[in-house]
Amino acid sequence: LINLLLVVLLALVACGGAPETAAPVQEEAPLAALEESPVVEEPVVEEVVVEEAPAVVADAEFDLIANINDDYLSVIPEGFYAVGQIDAFKEIMAAGDVVLIDVREESEYAEGHIDGAVNVPLRTLTDNLAMIPMDQPVMVYCASGHRAAMATSALHMLGYENVRAFGPGWKGWTAAEEPVSTEVFEGESYAVPEIEPELIAAVDQFVNNIPEGFLLVKTVEDLTAALDAGAFLVDLRQPEEFAEASIPGAVNIPLRELFSRLDELPADQPIIVHCASGHRAALGLTALQTVGYTNVRSFSPGIKGWLAAQETTAEVPTFDVVAATDVYLSAMPDGYMVIKDVDSFNGIMDSGQAVLIDVREEAEYAEGHIPNAINIPLRTLTENLAAIPTDMPVVVYCASGHRAAMATSALHMLGYSNVRTFAPGWKGWTAAEQVVSTDPFVGETYTIGNFDPLYLTAVNDFVANIPEGWLVIKTADDVTALLDTGAFVLDVRQPAEFAEGHIPGAVNIPIRELAQNLDQLPTDVPIVVYCASGHRAALSIASLQVMGFDNVRSFSAGWKGWTEAGGEIETG
Repeated sequence: LINLLLVVLLALVACGGAPETAAPVQEEAPLAALEESPVVEEPVVEEVVVEEAPAVVADAEFDLIANINDDYLSVIPEGFYAVGQIDAFKEIMAAGDVVLIDVREESEYAEGHIDGAVNVPLRTLTDNLAMIPMDQPVMVYCASGHRAAMATSALHMLGYENVRAFGPGWKGWTAAEEPVSTEVFEGESYAVPEIEPELIAAVDQFVNNIPEGFLLVKTVEDLTAALDAGAFLVDLRQPEEFAEASIPGAVNIPLRELFSRLDELPADQPIIVHCASGHRAALGLTALQTVGYTNVRSFSPGIKGWLAAQETTAEVPTFDVVAATDVYLSAMPDGYMVIKDVDSFNGIMDSGQAVLIDVREEAEYAEGHIPNAINIPLRTLTENLAAIPTDMPVVVYCASGHRAAMATSALHMLGYSNVRTFAPGWKGWTAAEQVVSTDPFVGETYTIGNFDPLYLTAVNDFVANIPEGWLVIKTADDVTALLDTGAFVLDVRQPAEFAEGHIPGAVNIPIRELAQNLDQLPTDVPIVVYCASGHRAALSIASLQVMGFDNVRSFSAGWKGWTEAGGEIETG
């Protein structure tokens, strides 16, 4: 009977004719949540690219099948007949009256299948309708969803309203380490429903002749090549999904509206359909193929695959944070950007040109500060660069020098060559009985420098996330305790200073050479950095943190504090 119908069909095709569209249908309400699951590459041979334009069937048959497809697609429910989760699938199967159909090839089925599954390879679907009931639930699966969705679409066109696709398929089932079987399962026989001869002939013609590759466009590269060659791209998702993100050049025709908008599809070029992750595309592909759009294929990765590929293949700006930091460290001037005493500080401030920055916390600043100091807490430094000029002297202070040195280092990394640290800080200022203020001082606004955005991000990541304690090791006893647990000690003084005496076991890398010798530093144990009195160490830990060494802290008392505490000494 089918062969006879095929002869009739071929005769109808020979008569020619263009497709006519069915009457428009009412758009369904937007979906709140879809059960659609990703459809990925099928384990079959390489995709065959078809160059011919779509060929559609004769008018009378087209109208019949198009109307049937429109009746099916226009009222497709939320979830699109997909079961996207293994737990949901198992719950359905546990009901006990579900018929499970495996539409993979016989060889795939023989290697392993879900227990209780009947094997009906997709290309033999219409030859085996007696194995598929119409009056009890039917679940279809394949390797990863594409063939199952095509089978589901074909069966719904034939009137099987009880069929759904298990999207994760065999790959998802085995990845979840669910039980499998290699025993052949023989299903029951059921009454074959009465189906319009033209409809069964069209569906049979399609499924029996699905080419190798199952009409898939599997990769973004293949899609791009097809589009470059003139393919027409249709996005079958809902309008709100399309509005959020779409592939350039795609035309949005929601799946439910597909057969009311066939006049928007070209008759003279290849068509590629896609959706979120492949399921709806396979449903639409099947429906279009049965009315003669024989050059329709599905981009199975969908918009999810497209967007993921853009993230991984987009050109990422390159930035060498170590090289950039080395530019700053290696050119560090004599004196290491420090103002060591109150008199020198007063001389600079009396010039009236310097901008004074207090990087202590707001509460500390409110209790008292040096007059005319602007408060920029260290962790907010990069958020307030407009308060720091690049073309005037800038002096930074904190309580006793450590935070100010880290701020100075951070600013120099960004390109502020005009910044110095007032090392005595608030403690030194008040000990010298200098004038203090509790009145907030609001500074001016300056043009922010043209900083490398990636370097700025790296510096910001450091300063904004400095932990409580400010990365300080305060006492020689604390250093000793760390050494006993395997800490690495780094001395950033000059070689001559190191030779005169250093903490036992310390490795000497002068601060200007730090970025050039990172291979000498461990990443799996704490690193204790010290210098003479803490300033260079604070500059160093800021630089090291920005370069990725989050295991470094500063012994702020330095060599001076170590010797005053009676610590052991090595020379040479």
